[in-house]
Amino acid sequence: MKNSIFKISTIILFLFIASCDLSEKTLDSVSSSYITLNDSKVHYKEYGQGAKSLIFIHGWGCDLNTWKYQFDYFKDKYHLVLIDLPGYGQSDKVEQDYTIDLFAQSVSELVRDLEIKNPVLVAHSMGLPIAIEVLKQLNTETAILVNIDGVYFDFPTDSIESNQYEEGLTEFANMFNVEDYKQNVEQFCNGFITESTPEDVRSYIISTMTETPQTVGYQSMKSLIDQKYWDKKILKNQTISIYAKTDELVPDNENLLRKQFPNLTYIEMDSVNHFLMMEKPKKVNEILKGFIEK
Repeated sequence: MKNSIFKISTIILFLFIASCDLSEKTLDSVSSSYITLNDSKVHYKEYGQGAKSLIFIHGWGCDLNTWKYQFDYFKDKYHLVLIDLPGYGQSDKVEQDYTIDLFAQSVSELVRDLEIKNPVLVAHSMGLPIAIEVLKQLNTETAILVNIDGVYFDFPTDSIESNQYEEGLTEFANMFNVEDYKQNVEQFCNGFITESTPEDVRSYIISTMTETPQTVGYQSMKSLIDQKYWDKKILKNQTISIYAKTDELVPDNENLLRKQFPNLTYIEMDSVNHFLMMEKPKKVNEILKGFIEK
């Protein structure tokens, strides 16, 4: 009788501990994993189960912690994979060319390695052109694209205007190839911060982006403005784009995106800036859940 009581008590205790572990799981507590690309390690974290696999792709100067609020919300719903792009976060920072191609290869390799059939690519900022290249590399129309305030360049067709446009982008990228690199990064960061930016988001932006190694930061920017990544190949994947409604947003942004993404759901959000998924995570998460499950 005592043995039976002991066994029952042990089972109840185990179930209680397991349930507590599930509810209290944080992104920091998830163990690290790595894949190897070009003889360097690419860091990622994987958690959860479900019919949907969400692959989170951070932007310039950031890391997988960009998505901590999405992890908290979706951890019990889907299979989550969060990557530190090469040169960022806990991934190796070796001497190599840090390009959109390289970043996309790291994501594509991870998708193949984990045998994910129909990924949901969740991309922020520079993550958008990376996700676009991933869709091309995987050659699939069944993957879903989630674009959160993604960088999107529209090179003019007129040669003179195109040259002027490219010169402007090059001048911007060169700000990250000078002795005052860190100071310029801080100035860049301040453009994403307003009086209403939550303190934890403000702290993340400044502390993370300013620690980006200059070689990684400059080469990433230089690659980002390369016109070859902006060929506007039509992608029929189901796509949602969520943008912060700011003064810098292109007036015809929706129509511009729809030319490349015909199956587009487009949303603009008020009272947020570039890191809207951290500033108003509840609203963004609810939008994403509704789109993914429709």
